[in-house]
Amino acid sequence: MSFSASKDQCEHIMEVFDLLDLKSFTVQTHINQLINKTYEVNGSLNAVVVQSSVVSCEPVTTSISEQFTVMLMPSQKRLDEYEESHPDDDCDVFVAGEYDIGNLALEYLSLSLPTNPKLAGESADHIEFDENEKEIVASPFATLMDKLKDK
Repeated sequence: MSFSASKDQCEHIMEVFDLLDLKSFTVQTHINQLINKTYEVNGSLNAVVVQSSVVSCEPVTTSISEQFTVMLMPSQKRLDEYEESHPDDDCDVFVAGEYDIGNLALEYLSLSLPTNPKLAGESADHIEFDENEKEIVASPFATLMDKLKDK
């Protein structure tokens, strides 16, 4: 199964994840039925997101390509048993024979988004300001210090 987000869906995702832009969002999945009503979902998502830099607030574009595998169980009891023997696997429960693959893809997108996006060469250690700034707001204490120096 293959899915590409429409313009309206991209706008909704942008709003949910506070993105400046979502240039593309595609998901491909393949579902395998295993024994005892258990399913394995193998998928990949590809997205191009634009976020605001945490340093300069300038747009930062990131390409995301993420592979995922999730085991789907028919009951919470089976899920608990599976998690006990496979603690590192991603797994979930489906209800009444249904599971929202789109929501699963959004979960993996959220895990893949850069938490501190920065442009190349930016560092959060220090921030440089343009020397041609017209107005520099001084501390009120600096003004007081200037008055004291004049005496």
